[in-house]
Amino acid sequence: MSGTEQKYYLDEDLDACLLFDTYFGADKTIAKKELLEDPLSFLYKLFSSGFVKGETLINLSVGSDVSKTFVAADFFKNIILLESSDSSIKAIESWIQNKPGAAEQSHAAEFACSLKGQSTGYKKQEEKARGAIKQVVKWDITKENPLGAVVLPQADCIVIVYHLEAICKDPDMYINLLKKLLSHLKIGGHLVMMAGINISYYMVGQFKFGALAHNEEFMQKAVTQAGCTVVSTETHRSKFKSPLTEYESIAYFVCRKDRVV
Repeated sequence: MSGTEQKYYLDEDLDACLLFDTYFGADKTIAKKELLEDPLSFLYKLFSSGFVKGETLINLSVGSDVSKTFVAADFFKNIILLESSDSSIKAIESWIQNKPGAAEQSHAAEFACSLKGQSTGYKKQEEKARGAIKQVVKWDITKENPLGAVVLPQADCIVIVYHLEAICKDPDMYINLLKKLLSHLKIGGHLVMMAGINISYYMVGQFKFGALAHNEEFMQKAVTQAGCTVVSTETHRSKFKSPLTEYESIAYFVCRKDRVV
């Protein structure tokens, strides 16, 4: 393979479990804190404040990552996972069914427990998350209607973590897909986004995957066009320096849906 050739998130070469292990694995000290633990801390603080609440949450992450459900399961009864990649869906379902070879995510569950002052019980937290996940649905971005015949309940909260910059090839695609996603969010419901700012690529094994570079100003424009008002934002400069990927910072957006577009 040419060193300059870039793969795409939907390519069959994407190894969803390897993606998780590379950036969120138990032994990835700086990457794990920045890309896994900090987002979980952010969600726990947000949900425990009572500002964002409800019964149904839709989550889009990347690869086999289900770590956000370890926090969300304490606050939402119904969790729906959307995923664009077939390999990622297979990996997520393997984890839910607790199959041998599924991505090891116990360290994320253990960290989620620590956020509420528990030093044990991560196995129960994993089972609680498995019980809260009601559906794993393919979000087929190659189709005009990405959900096909699937009808989702209107969500109280949608959480998107690194997903849009991984799947979108240009800004128009990003805005269009965001509008479609937010059609499944209630008026008054909240969108929580965590995104890599000005990301250029990420490596999974031997393959380099392209990503959509964007900044906070673009994100604000996109969520506004999709019918939301930005409630709060914060940005943290990246401390994770590696040839595996390149991005400037992680942005956290909390938005409220005010209108249908």
